[in-house]
Amino acid sequence: MSRLITAIQSVATALLRLAEEQGQMVDSQAETAKQQRVTNLIVRSQVEPDQTEKSRLLAEARYRMDAPNRRGLRDHNP
Repeated sequence: MSRLITAIQSVATALLRLAEEQGQMVDSQAETAKQQRVTNLIVRSQVEPDQTEKSRLLAEARYRMDAPNRRGLRDHNP
């Protein structure tokens, strides 16, 4: 019986570790997507001939760079 309990504990530990790693991957992907959006806005502003649109694109890029990162529910749990 103790071998069964040990096996169940090992599986539970492995699943917990997997869930934590997947959470970190989601956070990393979200940060990468944010950086790609900002880069896209900056590049678009560099090729935009209209000064008004160029200013708008740069302002949006600045806003997105300064915006706080979104956090998942797991970050709010102690």
